[in-house]
Amino acid sequence: DEIAAPINPKLAEAAAEIENEAEEEAEEGEGASEEEETLETGPDPEEAARRFDSLSKTFVQVQKGMAEKGADDPKVMKLRKKLADEFMELKLSPKMFDMLITQIRRSLTDIRNVEKQVMLLCVRDSGMPRKDFISTFPSNETNLSWLDKHIRAKRKHSAHLAKLREEIEAQQKKLMGVEELTHLSIAGIKEINREIAVGEAKARRAKKEMVEANLRLVIS
Repeated sequence: DEIAAPINPKLAEAAAEIENEAEEEAEEGEGASEEEETLETGPDPEEAARRFDSLSKTFVQVQKGMAEKGADDPKVMKLRKKLADEFMELKLSPKMFDMLITQIRRSLTDIRNVEKQVMLLCVRDSGMPRKDFISTFPSNETNLSWLDKHIRAKRKHSAHLAKLREEIEAQQKKLMGVEELTHLSIAGIKEINREIAVGEAKARRAKKEMVEANLRLVIS
């Protein structure tokens, strides 16, 4: 018998929350009067059930594929794209959208905190030149052989790095845990946060321009 891949609790919670909201909207629609039934009161229950069933099946396939082949396998990446496309068909409530944004930002905060600790261990405590750390650690956050390279270099700070190997690698393993939990690379999480920041900046700019335009209309 096949053993089902472990379900990411955060993604499962998000899917369940969306489904609950769809069911609540559907129930509200059923209780409407005949006149109100002519208006759009929420998603069609049967259509919502079909979409969530498809989303659930794709999600399980993605989880199983990542457990067996890894997140970067071409077939798994294709399934992840399919899952993202299906998820994008859903209209998220502001509450759900904010929850997802909060989760990805929390992951970035965790990453930044760990990176700071690694830098302190390497630069402050071991004497590694800051420029060396900044130029080599990015893209090697979860590469445990990264430290070996600097220790083998036999520079002034190499011996100190060797003494702190256990502490440094413990921090790197925390980053590996973040990747495992989110099924995203450290670089991927940072890129998503960058895109979110850009999108929010555009939204704020558009809102400001709209307010200014309305003020000009009022004044004129």
